[in-house]
Amino acid sequence: RAEKYADRLVPLCFITSIATFLLTHNVSKALSVLMVDYSCAIKLSTPVCVISAMREATNYDIMIKGGRFLENYALADSAVFDKTGTLTVSCPKLSRVIAFDSYSEDEVLTIAACLEEHFPHSVAKAIVSEAANRGLEHSEMHAEVKYIVAHGIASDLNGKRALIGSAHFIFDDEKVEISDEQKAMISELGEKYSMIYLAIGEQLCGILCIEDPIRENAAEVIAQLKERG
Repeated sequence: RAEKYADRLVPLCFITSIATFLLTHNVSKALSVLMVDYSCAIKLSTPVCVISAMREATNYDIMIKGGRFLENYALADSAVFDKTGTLTVSCPKLSRVIAFDSYSEDEVLTIAACLEEHFPHSVAKAIVSEAANRGLEHSEMHAEVKYIVAHGIASDLNGKRALIGSAHFIFDDEKVEISDEQKAMISELGEKYSMIYLAIGEQLCGILCIEDPIRENAAEVIAQLKERG
């Protein structure tokens, strides 16, 4: 905005300088108008203002990437938060294991830990940690695992395709079928937990319910943001 405003002043400055010369026939006075060019002052002072604001923000542990982002922030009407580590304490834990068909909870957790132990994701660590807490051994019983970014893990287990990951991965991409009863259960659990799904041989055999405690001041921060529009 400052640059646009300053650019508009440039022709006015030249017009004023020419008018001064025509009225006074004094070159020095005409040049003095060009020397007191307000557009230059605006263009010089604005970056200093922006840098000062960015430096001030760092005192409050706020990082601003540049002046353009600072300007755009003034126009923002929505804030989008990354959940893990921002609204939550970034320490997810496995709260519930739900088994289907002939599988037991321990079997579901054992297979899940066996697949997840290859990856350092915080949710994977929560699953492996809970298996260890329950004293479940999970020596490798699967083929090579394939990590599908932002979706989940695929492998072969006893000749059957084993999948673990998000609902989108399991139900949309891999077309694993679920009953109406299972859908209702998932809908109810979704209000409280993040869920990881385990499917073997195109059948859903378990759900792992992950809980990540919310930060104590998260609700207060969001309430204050809403108050400010």
